[in-house]
Amino acid sequence: MNKKTVSKLMVAGLALLLAGCGTQEASKSQDSGNTASSSSLLATKSSEKMSADNLSPQQSVSLVAAYAGNKYGNDWASMTKNAEKQGLKVNLYPTSKYKLSDNGQGVAYDVTAGGKSTGLVYTINNDDVNIYQNVKAGKTSNKLATVSKQDMVKYVNDKGQAKLVGNLAKNAQVVDKRAESAGTSSNGDTTSHQYGREGKVTVPAEMQGTWYSADYDSNSTITFGKNTITNDGSTSYIYKQNSSFLEGDQNMNQSVQDATKDWVSGNFVDLHGLHFLNIRGWCQTAGDGSSFAVHTETINGKQVKVLVAAGGAGFWTEGVYYQNKAMAQQQADKKFDDLHYMDDDD
Repeated sequence: MNKKTVSKLMVAGLALLLAGCGTQEASKSQDSGNTASSSSLLATKSSEKMSADNLSPQQSVSLVAAYAGNKYGNDWASMTKNAEKQGLKVNLYPTSKYKLSDNGQGVAYDVTAGGKSTGLVYTINNDDVNIYQNVKAGKTSNKLATVSKQDMVKYVNDKGQAKLVGNLAKNAQVVDKRAESAGTSSNGDTTSHQYGREGKVTVPAEMQGTWYSADYDSNSTITFGKNTITNDGSTSYIYKQNSSFLEGDQNMNQSVQDATKDWVSGNFVDLHGLHFLNIRGWCQTAGDGSSFAVHTETINGKQVKVLVAAGGAGFWTEGVYYQNKAMAQQQADKKFDDLHYMDDDD
């Protein structure tokens, strides 16, 4: 992935974001009218505060549950209260399972207490969250509102509900079920060795979640699930590939390419002091693919987790991703001394 390719991906992400702005702004303007009928809070007020920066997947889903439960009441409130006892469990599905008014980045987060779905779903557009209730598979659903993570954090802090978010996050589970519905073979066996597939590749927990970059004057978003990667709305399932698959001409067959179009191969490479997840197209026979590694940098005097995107035979750094858009904009085109860039080899 060279700089031009990275730039094109980021431009595509920006176009998708701009295309959704009108809808998001309209929903945000309606947000104030969708508050819960009861003014009571779900948890006793506390002085504890939280930040929108560097949220883990568990913290992110807990933030949505606490915000929606307090803001909208009804089913969201009941589920959140039950989740304090039964545990918060969020199942990830492709949005194609539903008919949502805003699919976001293509992932539907089904929020439950203990695993039993009650139609409480949200999708994500970068830092904005589209919140739904009474969602049923195959039936059209309109969102309650669109709200940014920063605004949700401000709300829970103002209402003294940050401690509730922390309590929910302690036992929260995020379960990626997208591969079960979209990544299966014709016989429904996700462990089938058909087309060289040898099982799922598990993305490191610290890499899972959504990352943002503003390098090259563009915006790009990458989301990792337990064994998926979503780049600006397009999701692929990461599997280990049998090396013999690419030795013959099976990969050149159009029907094979069609059947595996949503698959990518993944393997881990340790280089330049980083633990990379290298990803290649399933039928790719040339090129070095794209590689990603989580790293820690000092930014504004704080230790910040970043995602390094690398490419080429030398695993050269081609971009750096952050866990929120504001920092991505602030650090756009920033080069770090401890990362390996192509011009370092000149």
